[in-house]
Amino acid sequence: MTQRIVCHILLSLSLFSVLSQAADKAASDPKATALVLKSEQNTMGDSLQATVTMNIQRGSTQRDLKFKISQFKREKALVKVLEPRKDRDTGSLRLGLGLWSYLPNINRVVRIPPSMMLQSWMGSDFTNDDLVKTSSLSRDYTHHIEGTDKVDGQAVTKIACDPKPDAPVVWGKVRLWVRTADGVPLRQEFFSEHGELLKVMNGTVIKTVGKHTLPTTLTMTVPKKPGDQTSMHFDGIIFDASIEDSVFSQENLRRAASGG
Repeated sequence: MTQRIVCHILLSLSLFSVLSQAADKAASDPKATALVLKSEQNTMGDSLQATVTMNIQRGSTQRDLKFKISQFKREKALVKVLEPRKDRDTGSLRLGLGLWSYLPNINRVVRIPPSMMLQSWMGSDFTNDDLVKTSSLSRDYTHHIEGTDKVDGQAVTKIACDPKPDAPVVWGKVRLWVRTADGVPLRQEFFSEHGELLKVMNGTVIKTVGKHTLPTTLTMTVPKKPGDQTSMHFDGIIFDASIEDSVFSQENLRRAASGG
């Protein structure tokens, strides 16, 4: 067998290995996907309405925000700031993949381009995408179980979520920890497309609302910014209720926020 033939065989085997790995990565593990779907159903349902208190900590200083959030599946979302007074009525509206922000101090609705989905929301460690949920772990990523563990004596499954080709996502990879028994999400790690860990979100204060069990406190940290963090505390949660289409409109985005 000549050296040239051997080289061709080795090249073919190498290419076959690469293609096989790519195919394996593209096909999700059904058990992992079922847990991801359960996780999203727990935290979102068919619709979600809640009042949220956000605490932004920057070293020794902190500030608080209070806002209302309404979401319909993965299709629509509205966020309206209630407090502090200087930020009241500031809002974000998502329809499909479109995102708009209302700035009451200049009375303008501004279109937010996809390139700004990773931008900080109101100076917090949460991004625009984190708040209005443009992307979906179940829809836009493939899923593979990386292992199991114990957290506070509970069995936990660790799932690697890799973006599908051409999916409208901002992360190169997401790692998800869920309770094995019921899919309650306890932790997420967010990576760049180069594999760098950019953010970590932990879910605590687990509560059951109707048929949904979820963490009602979400804390986001950034490894490159030790001492900084942002926490969101959900209250008055309503799942699966009907929401009028008019709620998700630019007219309503401009309207003064109700409640406080």
